[in-house]
Amino acid sequence: MIQRIQSLYLLLVILFSSVLVYLFLQPENESILFSIYWLDLIFYTIPLLSFVCVFLYGKRKVQAVVCLILILFSLIPLISYGQKVYNGSSDMILYVVIGISLLESILLLLARRAILKDEKLVRSIDRIR
Repeated sequence: MIQRIQSLYLLLVILFSSVLVYLFLQPENESILFSIYWLDLIFYTIPLLSFVCVFLYGKRKVQAVVCLILILFSLIPLISYGQKVYNGSSDMILYVVIGISLLESILLLLARRAILKDEKLVRSIDRIR
């Protein structure tokens, strides 16, 4: 399970998204980051879904779908806080959230690519048999 590269990518996503949850829960950052009510739910669902996705290694197709959902979820804070920065807000915490969300998205794309590569390899081995 942990030997697979996509599991390492997903564990890094869990780590980075947990940092975002920690930043979101800080009282001094709450007024800056709390712009949309449902956006905080996304901060909580990304580490939970990533954790579930790590243990779906036996069901690669489901794991790829969950990874795609995670990519979409990690793009939502990137877009909403990016729009805040574009409109003129210069808070450093927004840049940190955007950077971590972008890094999460890249790691999730790499994980999905590795999952699909594993699935293709398994299908080719099944054809040989």
